[in-house]
Amino acid sequence: MTFRNFISVVGEQFSAPFSWISISGIRSTFRLVGGRFWPKSHPAAEGTIVNYDMTRSLYRNSGDNALGAGFAKPIVDLQVGFMGMPVVTVEDENLDAFLNECIQTYWAPELQEMFRDSLRDSKVVVRLCRPDILDPLMTLEEAQHYYIECLPPERVELEYNMRNKKVLERAIVIHRMTIVVSEGDVTTGVEPQTEEHDIIEIVTRDEYRFFDQNTNEWITDMTTPNPWNFVPFFEAWNEWDSALQGGQSELESVIPFINAFHDVVVQGLQAHKYHSTPKVKLKLTDVAPFIKNNFPDAWDDTTGTIKNGSEVSWQGREIIFLQADDDMDFLEAISVLGDTKNLAEFLIDCICIASQTPEWAFMRVDSGSANSDRNAQTVPFLKKVDRKRRNYSKAIQQLCKMALVMSGEIPFRPKVTWEIVRADDQLITAQAFQQILMGLEVANQAGEISDKTYAETIRPFLPMMESGPAEMKQAAADLKKRLAALPPAPQSQNGNVPSSSVPIKAGPQGTNE
Repeated sequence: MTFRNFISVVGEQFSAPFSWISISGIRSTFRLVGGRFWPKSHPAAEGTIVNYDMTRSLYRNSGDNALGAGFAKPIVDLQVGFMGMPVVTVEDENLDAFLNECIQTYWAPELQEMFRDSLRDSKVVVRLCRPDILDPLMTLEEAQHYYIECLPPERVELEYNMRNKKVLERAIVIHRMTIVVSEGDVTTGVEPQTEEHDIIEIVTRDEYRFFDQNTNEWITDMTTPNPWNFVPFFEAWNEWDSALQGGQSELESVIPFINAFHDVVVQGLQAHKYHSTPKVKLKLTDVAPFIKNNFPDAWDDTTGTIKNGSEVSWQGREIIFLQADDDMDFLEAISVLGDTKNLAEFLIDCICIASQTPEWAFMRVDSGSANSDRNAQTVPFLKKVDRKRRNYSKAIQQLCKMALVMSGEIPFRPKVTWEIVRADDQLITAQAFQQILMGLEVANQAGEISDKTYAETIRPFLPMMESGPAEMKQAAADLKKRLAALPPAPQSQNGNVPSSSVPIKAGPQGTNE
């Protein structure tokens, strides 16, 4: 098989991604490697992927179970909102300012997109790009800080080095582009003709190449060299599982309860139709007087019968006249909404437990009940957010290393820290730090602990703190600057310090020395 035929086959697979996979529920029943099963030594679910169409329909609440899928969006978005944006440092002021400006100013929307898509779909492919110099709206700052792009996993195929799985050798991306075949003619009223082409982009450590699958031709004028000697792609996973050899969607464990909640709501609506409008029951000794007294338009006095083609309209709000022996009553079905409400509340509790999401995220808080304690639900959720932050720190570090190499710098693995989630937590942390600092100061002055123990104990409260010697050196330099900035002390004519400026030290029994 020639390389061109191989590209054509790859393009056909991309144009209908994973069409050969049999989907059962949220995960595929077959693996990406093909129809050949793994040996028994491998886990049963290894290599399976998430059904991306299902997770996205749940998030958009556009599937068949739309009455229960409204929980999917808060589950994902709440975590993204609480995670916030990180701060990185490589112990270099210039590089720190550059990287943090990239994260906080130029990459913030795309980073939130990375968090959201990977939480929903178990993974997302992220690409670091440099703006096109031919873009007339590109600013110099945008060219220096680059931009990131999140790609659906179906559109990208990544090839890693066989000896080192951390080295990416090739990335194949499918693009759908509209190409103008004929520009048309405005004077004659001929409209332009366009076609949609599947363009395959192949990125290696040496160059960028493009192949038009529709015409089976290389687009040579778009070929450019890769000046960075690495493929600027990586996979951001959510909750990597070695047994799956992949990530997990936040919606996997919740789908059974979402489907059950949808069924409960459907059944409750159907039951509501039966008991919402009562039916009237009439017990009449003679129908003729009843029709004549209450519906005179439908009665024919000449024949003494109901007119042909006439209808008796009953709205339920009219005054009805009955004979002495007549009776009228309403039939109403017993409402089942009480049991439906209890079952729906139970399913909401199941959704909260399975997704590790507090119920106040779904606007369900009953005052006076045990569930009204928001702190009891928030603390476990904050622990989950902290776990997510640690999970995505590796992706942030990968982006920073790519940006440093693209800028001509040596790649550093930055230290990633995150902002305090809640102001209440920041106040509590500051108070705890103050108490610990006072105790350490007393112990250090008494010679019970060393300066190293002092510094290592307060390091968790100060993430930006450098190593011991470097921090002490910087602190000494800062102290020297502050002392140099102080105004000089006043002196007398003989060059001595005036007595009024000499510090007075308290002596024993309250005397001054």
